[in-house]
Amino acid sequence: MKKLISLAAIGMIVFSLAACGNSETKSSDKSNEKTTASAKTVKKEDLAKLYTDADKFKNYKVDLYVKVFDVDQDEDGTYLQGYADPEKSSKNTLIMSSNPNLKIKDDDIIHVVGKVKDKYEGKNALGGTVTAPRIVADKIEKSDYATAFAPAEKTIKLNKTENHNGYAMTLQKVELAQSQTRIYISIENKSKDQINFYDFNSKITAANKQLEPDSDIEGNYPKIQSEILPGVKTEGVIVFPKLEGQKANIILEGSSENYDLTIDPFTFEIPLN
Repeated sequence: MKKLISLAAIGMIVFSLAACGNSETKSSDKSNEKTTASAKTVKKEDLAKLYTDADKFKNYKVDLYVKVFDVDQDEDGTYLQGYADPEKSSKNTLIMSSNPNLKIKDDDIIHVVGKVKDKYEGKNALGGTVTAPRIVADKIEKSDYATAFAPAEKTIKLNKTENHNGYAMTLQKVELAQSQTRIYISIENKSKDQINFYDFNSKITAANKQLEPDSDIEGNYPKIQSEILPGVKTEGVIVFPKLEGQKANIILEGSSENYDLTIDPFTFEIPLN
């Protein structure tokens, strides 16, 4: 993805100001610590307002997740740009760290804890105006899509296994999130022939509806291998739309390269409440 804003330029002033603060006396440091401890925090319900009026939240503590699409580094620090709403490519966020050695790259999902500096306004490559809050980070750590943008509201642990002629499939668990359903599957080939798994034929039936798998572009969850040799075990995640109802049936399909064997569909019934 192309840069929306020049990152190194916007970060320099932040770290020059931070350097000046190091010359203060110990008594002043203690005063600053008290101020920091009592600093206001951007509430979760106010995060949307941060992107329309960042100046209102100057010096507020902030805790948020971002999917990175631009990284720049120099001897003074690391400058990141990303989206706090990657599905909509919105909530552009600028993050500055005084650590020049952060191991962050494009498409990483990060958890950021820091302080709001201000609202930055600049021009993109087409000459349009781009605005974004600037965050001075105290902590940056790598995360994942499910934790950051689709946390499970409920987890149903099952570990149910069906074995069809040496084709052993286990439904490990189901995670119900606000925007999606994730099913965790493992397959072990206990037969003497190659077996195949058809994730595109997976279905869930619930509340008189049939759900098909969602495309998993943002989540980047581990994929189940489609061709599985004898003795091999594979596992991964299949993503579906949000589930509703009291119970659901998960229907999964596969086959064997031994055409004398019939591999019936695997069906797992799960309670949702």
